[in-house]
Amino acid sequence: MGVVGNPQAEVVCPAAFHGRDACETVLCRPIFHCMFSLHWNPCSVGRPYFLGLSVIVWLASTTGEVVGNDLLPAAVRQHCIECHAGGEESPSDVTLAGLTTDSLTKSPELINRLIGVLDRREMPPADAEELPPDLRDHLLTALHAIERKALASAEPVVPPIRRMTRFQYNNAVIDLFGLRCQVFTLPERLMRDHKGYFRPETGVMADVVHVGNRPLGKSQLIEPRLAGVAAFPQDLRAEHGYDNQADHLSLSPLLMEAFLSLGQSITGSPDFTRKNVGVWDGFFEPPGDDSDHAAIVRKRLRPFLTKAFRQKIDAETLDRYTLHAVGKLAQGSDFTVVMKSIAAAVVASPRFLYLHENAASSDLALASRLSFFLWGSLPDERLLQLAT
Repeated sequence: MGVVGNPQAEVVCPAAFHGRDACETVLCRPIFHCMFSLHWNPCSVGRPYFLGLSVIVWLASTTGEVVGNDLLPAAVRQHCIECHAGGEESPSDVTLAGLTTDSLTKSPELINRLIGVLDRREMPPADAEELPPDLRDHLLTALHAIERKALASAEPVVPPIRRMTRFQYNNAVIDLFGLRCQVFTLPERLMRDHKGYFRPETGVMADVVHVGNRPLGKSQLIEPRLAGVAAFPQDLRAEHGYDNQADHLSLSPLLMEAFLSLGQSITGSPDFTRKNVGVWDGFFEPPGDDSDHAAIVRKRLRPFLTKAFRQKIDAETLDRYTLHAVGKLAQGSDFTVVMKSIAAAVVASPRFLYLHENAASSDLALASRLSFFLWGSLPDERLLQLAT
């Protein structure tokens, strides 16, 4: 152990006097990162003497961002390479030999793994030399910076097209129609609001919350829901007996008919009335007799279809739904009945049932992906406004 410059700046180089040709160690301080390469005469007898000392210094900015590309490789060579050299005899499946900042940028998964083990202090292992705290902090800062760079240049991951689960379908139908009751009684909703503690408009969390658990209480099965709703269609068992594999969930004609029957049972429920349907006045309520029904239907359908399909509605799609409704009205059908039939068809459409993003996703597709990730349902009005 030697002291360089400042008494607080210590350089530990235990291998320097054990016959190696060179030794590298990392000096870590709050402001500086230094790597000392020590060189000595391997042919000398007795006390070895140094032929030279080279010092590489990296400055860290006041924001903690490390400047320089050699800090991470040097730390890996000193603290990690013994177990992560690669090869059949390596005790670890993670190979760090030849690691550089540029090569690491191409592997976001490895970056995330390194950040995890360093942040949780799992590496180096307990029987190895501990990393100095400052070095660990600066390595994490450098890795986070590399991660941001890697993610910024990475190709977006496109998830496979998949159909809504029963839980998502229930939530989406509730939000689309503004229902004040449930569509299904879902065992998936294990823990539930009890005694109305959830009041986000107050901006504060209650000191004491009351929740209910369906399997532990029969009373938890009692909740307002639509009567007469058909069961959610089930898929045939896919490969290996599972029915939850996204790429196996197709939509056969028989299954599509079952979803259409489900949609018709929802809009045809005796509880599907103005009392329980929040969008009733703006979508199902008949206009005056002297109104232009075609214009009104078109005006009502555009925002409804945009929210249901999570995409901008092209003129062809809007015309198809509008002409169907106008044709039924011309035959003397009741306005509310016609709009209910349109709504039932919408919630049975593959555009409603399937969650799909492509590489050139629109803002609406991103809004949909966020909403189904965060609350398992359609984008709310605020998210839709931001996306359109």
